[in-house]
Amino acid sequence: DGTPQAIANTVWAFAKLGVESPNLFTCIDVHSEKLLQNGNAQAWCNTCYAIAVMDAGKIHSKLLVDMWSQALKANVSSLRTEDLWQLAQVEAFTKVDGIELDEPSSKLRQRMGSIKTKDHNTASHSQKQISGMLTKLGFSHENEVPPLKKWSMGDMLAIDMACPKQKIAIEFDGPFHYLKSVGTGDVTRVENGATKAKRRFLERVGWKVINLNYQDWIEATQTESKGRLWLKEILSNAGIK
Repeated sequence: DGTPQAIANTVWAFAKLGVESPNLFTCIDVHSEKLLQNGNAQAWCNTCYAIAVMDAGKIHSKLLVDMWSQALKANVSSLRTEDLWQLAQVEAFTKVDGIELDEPSSKLRQRMGSIKTKDHNTASHSQKQISGMLTKLGFSHENEVPPLKKWSMGDMLAIDMACPKQKIAIEFDGPFHYLKSVGTGDVTRVENGATKAKRRFLERVGWKVINLNYQDWIEATQTESKGRLWLKEILSNAGIK
């Protein structure tokens, strides 16, 4: 019985946390008309994003298609960066799953393609160190690689370090990739919804994905030789020579 925005915020929170709830979108289906008629662009984008991130697009395709179509009717100029970021990821995730969505207008497509991701997605000092060690180990790679050859979404979903020839993607996951403990605020090792969704997307388009946890990196880099040995072991365990 909540407001459209409250409903949309709830599903967004589930997606952000990566908490699976099989009945969540079934309940949202019941309120879909309220969301469509009385919601706003933020509510529609939140709902689309939650469905895509939680990999529920095929099961709840009608809800996704309806919310997407409604979001496309919003005034493009009024859409927030967060809205554009969500819509861009929804389109990427659903295309991989073969879900057909209405084509965005040329103006919306332009705005979606011009998004610059947040500062924490730029190469960190640790990421640059890892890249240097990978080079010394003989792992040929590039940094900030688009997930697909034909890619019009800027640095959206860019792979931290990748070998396109072998289709190997290495992601260095800092604190913002994980959930925090309630009360203490300590960073856990539980991945959030966005991190899970990106890995799933990369795997579905053919990448072999290796996620490096920043806590493991800190423990392993008391010396450069120890850090290099840690990376070498990870590559070996993944079958990479």
